Amino acid sequence: MTSTSPAGAAAKKKTVQLVEFTAMHGVRYSVTLGYLKATSVADPVLDEACEFRINVREQSGGERAVTELLDSWDEPFAVALTVFFWNRAQSLELARRVKERWPDCRVVLGGNDVSHQQDPLFAEAPWVDVLVHGEGELRFRDLVRCFLAGGDLAGVPGISYWSDGAVVTTADADRITDLEQVVSPILTPVYSDEEIAGSSMIVYETNRGCPYKCAFCYWGGATNSKVRQFDLDRIFGELDRLVRLMPTDATLFIADANFGIVARDRQIAERLVELTRRYDKRLIISTNWAKNGNDRIVEIAGMLHAAELTGAITLSAQSFDPDVLKIANRANIRTDHYRRLLSRFRALDVPTYTDLIWGLPGETYDSYLAGVEEVLTAGGSPVIYPLLLLNNTEYSRESFQDEHKLTARRMPADVTNPELVAEVVVAHGDMTAEEWVRGMAFRVSMTLFQKILLRCALRVLHATTGVRMVELCEQLWSFLLEDCADPFLRAVARNVAAAHREPADLDAALLRTVIGDRVVVPEEVHFQALLCRAVGTERTTRDLLTAAVGWLCDRLAASGHEIDRVLVDGALTLDIAATTILRASLRAELDEAEFAVPRRAWELLVEAGDVPSGLDAGGRGATVRGTVWAPPRWVHYPISVYALSIWHGTGRPLHDLLFALSTGPARKPLLPA
Repeated sequence: MTSTSPAGAAAKKKTVQLVEFTAMHGVRYSVTLGYLKATSVADPVLDEACEFRINVREQSGGERAVTELLDSWDEPFAVALTVFFWNRAQSLELARRVKERWPDCRVVLGGNDVSHQQDPLFAEAPWVDVLVHGEGELRFRDLVRCFLAGGDLAGVPGISYWSDGAVVTTADADRITDLEQVVSPILTPVYSDEEIAGSSMIVYETNRGCPYKCAFCYWGGATNSKVRQFDLDRIFGELDRLVRLMPTDATLFIADANFGIVARDRQIAERLVELTRRYDKRLIISTNWAKNGNDRIVEIAGMLHAAELTGAITLSAQSFDPDVLKIANRANIRTDHYRRLLSRFRALDVPTYTDLIWGLPGETYDSYLAGVEEVLTAGGSPVIYPLLLLNNTEYSRESFQDEHKLTARRMPADVTNPELVAEVVVAHGDMTAEEWVRGMAFRVSMTLFQKILLRCALRVLHATTGVRMVELCEQLWSFLLEDCADPFLRAVARNVAAAHREPADLDAALLRTVIGDRVVVPEEVHFQALLCRAVGTERTTRDLLTAAVGWLCDRLAASGHEIDRVLVDGALTLDIAATTILRASLRAELDEAEFAVPRRAWELLVEAGDVPSGLDAGGRGATVRGTVWAPPRWVHYPISVYALSIWHGTGRPLHDLLFALSTGPARKPLLPA
């Protein structure tokens, strides 16, 4: 007997499985899949005929994640996957096995890694039935309707598909000018309260489009479109539900290409501040800030920072060489006011980081170092990425690669995370393969020493000798490779270059020996291992940093530089003291440490923004003395997470510590009994 109950009716629906493999830990929400489902079920025909199920799985699940999905499904009517460069291999493998198990199931792909790539995609994965190009919400809705009706796919614009053994591509679909056609997955029952509350990150859009044409970026280089905006009332309603439900300390990533580019973004930021106060919720608001920094961005960032809703603000430079920027089609993105913006953020005590890309065509090793020095001397925090060749960008065109003699290698974009495979540029007409390796190792040295272990000593050495900080970091890397007394530190440092020359030479066993089970986030593990080893105990840190500074000063003196060891050694006491916050995360132990910095050195550090500008040194005496200690919550903060927050410019040990300045030898205990 046929059931007429709701359960029986639901069982008759055809199942459409929507899949995304995410590289982020703890993410259960996919804005892409949410849009697909919400827009599809808003169509009465599809809502009656199909049940759309969202599947978000962590990429780190590997083969197990693929098998678990397949084993949890009955035969689906269709499976749709959103593909990025980091999940391409896993997505295509799932698609292959779906077609192998259920030959009649329609397999649909979309996403910026495969969009407009029909020839290579169907050659690589002939088991795929349909490829959707560009914005997929309306195309996917029309496609499923066509599947249900058994209609001719030739009538669906913006797709490629198999027909009689050949790939057919239909006419391009228009961009969605009215974004209200894209139904909200938040204001409709696509995601339950529990699903939103269970996700560590929510990716969210307030607009679409990018007016810039950066040659390396799919977003602008391939789309080059006017900014199209979602309705503001819709945004306010969505944010109300999200802020109310999201777990404390979760990240709301505003995935606009240029947040702050339009005037209403200030209203959106104001509403976020108001909602977090209303619901007593502490969140991390992250975004892609507008490429041309402006007063509005400073206002918005200052507002979010004052409400403790954001970490570091992006200053997007990529390079400071005008010829490199011209090749990259970024000549219209101004860098001349970089220092002015940076000084304004520092006045508000808002942390910033500056994106740089190593490997851009036209960039030499010398111009690369000059760009990093520009950031460091301005008091900024460089975050350096390798250049990836993304599909549908100007850099990915064969003619461009030939002109600039690009050599790309398919390898992990981060050699310590073998899952994130991409086309990485390792040489070009102005950069040899060995220079690329040297530049990738420099990133580690600069972050380890300038951002963390010897920030104060290096600032004083730079200010008093005129030697560039990038050169000081290079010399310290030589110390680590050859003269450091710790064989494990030497071995890990040497493996950085070895693994970049040949990713198969990554010494994972060595890294596990040094860092153990402390890697919560499998990113830049060489750096994590070096840092954990360097700060393991106060004695280890003191011996290492004292030896490194002595080695460096000897070589500078031998080159004719006059070294003021009183200033340098005083700054070193603050560097050593600052590592207490790292040991709080590493060993779950709170401790305190004293420092004594000559006033001249202290004023240099304040002026450069290396220590919080709000600290009052009292103005008395030739030496600034004090004590630092980590806030108690740091014993629960994983060292892996904190180390990477420093790498990415958000964590700042000297600003994250608690300070107590003293005018004499007597002081009261600063830690609980």
